[in-house]
Amino acid sequence: MRLSFRHKILFMSLVLAPALSITASAQDSAKAKASEKAAGNDPVLLPRKKADTGKAAEDYRRVPQYFGQVNLSEEQRESIYAIREKYAKRQAQLEEELATIRDSVLRESEAVLNKEQRDRLIQLRGQAKSKASAKAKAKTKS
Repeated sequence: MRLSFRHKILFMSLVLAPALSITASAQDSAKAKASEKAAGNDPVLLPRKKADTGKAAEDYRRVPQYFGQVNLSEEQRESIYAIREKYAKRQAQLEEELATIRDSVLRESEAVLNKEQRDRLIQLRGQAKSKASAKAKAKTKS
């Protein structure tokens, strides 16, 4: 059985959530920032992605994959919408917490690098961004 990316994130969130507390992650974040300053790390190293706010609020008005192909009645469809709406807020919170954890892991990992390695990392990320941008432009032209 192959899980979608969203299901993997949800699964990881549900497994990780009980083991973590907000206070612990706040302490870890503060420690990471302090170690970054001490190591002289530049926060520009981290790739920033925009948070997908509001998506969870709209997502519940969709049925899960393949459900639309099993001839759902309107009553069944509305029941599924209600179930998805019930969990949408919690799922969004867990996804946000998981993003924070990933950010902390990345920051702490970058703190291990020396200046040459950080410079190379910045260069590699810039190249990847340029390549993705060129690919997107080529896709829109065709």
